Amino acid sequence: MELYLDHAATTPLLPEVQEALTAAFAVYGNPSSLHRKGVEAEQRVEQARTQVMRALGVNGGRLVFTGGGTEANNLAIFGTLHRHGGRGRHVVTTQIEHPSVLECFRALARQGWEVTFVPPETDGTVRADRILSAVRPDTVLVSVMHVNNETGALLPVAEVAQGLRGKRTLFHVDGIQAFGKIPWAGRAAGADLYTLSGHKVGAPKGVGALYIRPGLEIDPLLYGGGQEHGLRSGTENTLGIMALGVAAERVASQAAAHWRQAEALCDLLVQGLSVIPGCVVQRPVVASPYIVSASFPGLRGEVLVHACEAQGLYVSTGSACSSKGPKAHDSHVLRAMGKPAADVQGTLRFSLGPQTTRADIEQALQIVREQTAWLSQQLRVRR
Repeated sequence: MELYLDHAATTPLLPEVQEALTAAFAVYGNPSSLHRKGVEAEQRVEQARTQVMRALGVNGGRLVFTGGGTEANNLAIFGTLHRHGGRGRHVVTTQIEHPSVLECFRALARQGWEVTFVPPETDGTVRADRILSAVRPDTVLVSVMHVNNETGALLPVAEVAQGLRGKRTLFHVDGIQAFGKIPWAGRAAGADLYTLSGHKVGAPKGVGALYIRPGLEIDPLLYGGGQEHGLRSGTENTLGIMALGVAAERVASQAAAHWRQAEALCDLLVQGLSVIPGCVVQRPVVASPYIVSASFPGLRGEVLVHACEAQGLYVSTGSACSSKGPKAHDSHVLRAMGKPAADVQGTLRFSLGPQTTRADIEQALQIVREQTAWLSQQLRVRR
């Protein structure tokens, strides 16, 4: 038995993507080559570009393929500030951003930029008026995630975009946990720049994209042959890009139906977790149904992860991108929400996918009940 509830970390390849990748092995030309093999590869890249932009719900502008969501976020932030830094030296973000955004702003602070980190409410949401009140005449960029990757909080990006209209401040949205889930996510956000990642929607790892609205110019981070509108030099990852195009088309066509399905399963999961002794569910007022955060004070999250894994249930403690290495730490998101240390250290993140069923949720709840009870008993015995 295998119950995979860690889709916010990564997703299995969609069957359509696997088929497309197998067929694409023959497309080995360099998209920059002028001969037939190169033209064929270029056409496949452009087809994928159209598919992704259609899935975003945007018209016009440019879509730049990158090596993943982290690179896309870095390009959006640093590329914008390199080009438009003459407007001021102030930027705004929130305290609950993904590390691929948060670390960019920390680096900017070290470089002399003035950074405002807007705090969340205690339930994990961030108010639009707090973000907009932080904007000043010298604010060059506001960067806000669409969906928080740990709590599922839906941030008010459309309201922020509306509030910034008519101002010189540019607006970037990290849409990595929203793309393919919120219908027409890019159009709904109304941002100047919008990022996405392939492996969150059934495409392989190592491919992402940045959408840039019409008329906006930013600087590249990588210089070379001028591929991807001159903003991401280097031979394109043709296979990955083609796979992302197929995945984008598939998830966009079913986003609304899958959202409704996830809402029902999320309600079942939240209700089931809420009655487990000691469990504290972190549920923002407005949240994505695909992500649920729950704490078990007194237990260690990493111990719970392995205890659940032993029973075939795969969950996580939070962001997979910051759970290892020299920057590993307890959740900065939960700490920003003011959660007690015991809650932070004992947190599990459950993240659903389109393939998740009611039976999966029921079985997962049974495993969590059994393992938390067993671990709590072991702690009492040791004391």
